[in-house]
Amino acid sequence: MRIMITGGGTGGHISPALAIIEELRRRDPQLLLQWVGCKDKLEEKVCARNGIPFRSLPVSGWPRSQSIRRLWVGIKLLYSFLRASLYLRAFQPQLVVGVGGYVSLPLMWTAQRMGIPTVLHEQNKTLGMANRMVAPRAKRIFLSYADTAGNPPEAASRVVGNPVRAGFVHPPEQQAAREGLGLDPDLPTLLVSGGSQGAHAINLAVADALQGLSASRLQVIWMTGKEDLDMARNTAETLDVPVLPFAYIDDMPQAFAAADIIISRAGASSTAEIAAMGKPSILIPYPYATDNHQEQNARAFETAGAAHCLLESEMSATVLRERILELIDNPERRDAMGSAARDLANPLAAEAIVEELMLLVFNTDAHSVDGAD
Repeated sequence: MRIMITGGGTGGHISPALAIIEELRRRDPQLLLQWVGCKDKLEEKVCARNGIPFRSLPVSGWPRSQSIRRLWVGIKLLYSFLRASLYLRAFQPQLVVGVGGYVSLPLMWTAQRMGIPTVLHEQNKTLGMANRMVAPRAKRIFLSYADTAGNPPEAASRVVGNPVRAGFVHPPEQQAAREGLGLDPDLPTLLVSGGSQGAHAINLAVADALQGLSASRLQVIWMTGKEDLDMARNTAETLDVPVLPFAYIDDMPQAFAAADIIISRAGASSTAEIAAMGKPSILIPYPYATDNHQEQNARAFETAGAAHCLLESEMSATVLRERILELIDNPERRDAMGSAARDLANPLAAEAIVEELMLLVFNTDAHSVDGAD
């Protein structure tokens, strides 16, 4: 198969794409693949680590306020459409897969006008702007939620959940994961992850919340993002609690497997991975997420008994410490929350998506669905 993937900007778009690529490679050892994203963004780094050929577009996010910058962004967008057509003509994909983010728009829109089948995946409960613009011509629209807002065309839509990489579905044993990270295999473990870029507000609260805790209470894996790594390292030197700080963790399934509790933002990919691993969590939604979708995700987990939802506006070191210790000291509560989280998982989402992709590529009947090109 010849497949192009487009999208990026955040781990929420990139992680599902990686899960789909893993399954595509498993099914088709002769797979030819290209990823189209933004240069010097997270998707380019991820492609380099995973041996995925990468092509870039200079597109930028549309400025919310009226400004001269809109003219420059518009020029780059027009140029991105032209470059996208060149990429498509050179690679001649059988299918283009969009995972959202503004960078996905030029390639998806151009492919549709060139008669190349397109599919998209929406991670959140509301279609993102780029996905809304290309959904009417998409052959398939893979949704994470049955009640997704944004009017996805019903005939082309399939509710499959949010795909996660195989490592989250088949993780290492907890003791092996801890030993691989150089941690005490018998000590309760907290994983702090503010997402692929880190979360400064969470990092500050965690730094204060860990003060005064004894070394026998817990150990911490702390993914800070690049900007807060030095702060976390300096904080770790003042604590009794053992702390492993990282700017970014490549092997997140190992880190998840090692943890008893996870503190995280509530992006769609993060919550899908937490569910797949069956881990209790403290979810702190990013307050400026589009359509407030992170709070919706966190509330859904809290309602199911799988997580504590802690709004950033209500977060303090004292409150966070109380939530951490409540779970550290109550294994039965952790087990119940983990079981509830696992009930929310869709571990076969990547397989379901790739099954449909292969039908679109190899079954001509699948090319004529209502709402498609």
